[in-house]
Amino acid sequence: MTGSHRLNRMFRLRELPEFVGLRRTQIGELIKSGEFPKPVPLSNSGRAVAWLEADLIAWQIARIAARNTKAV
Repeated sequence: MTGSHRLNRMFRLRELPEFVGLRRTQIGELIKSGEFPKPVPLSNSGRAVAWLEADLIAWQIARIAARNTKAV
């Protein structure tokens, strides 16, 4: 691996509630509405999926920014 490339940690659905503070059903609803990052398929069948840490962090930053915009 070269110096500028760093692997993203991948989170499975069972890990997301602890990372983002939402229940799995809420996460599913947000994905359907386009308000949450889409998962990355880990297998050809598409049954095994995970979320990139970078995508989740970007989502958190966007939520914080939305909160700060409303607070002004």
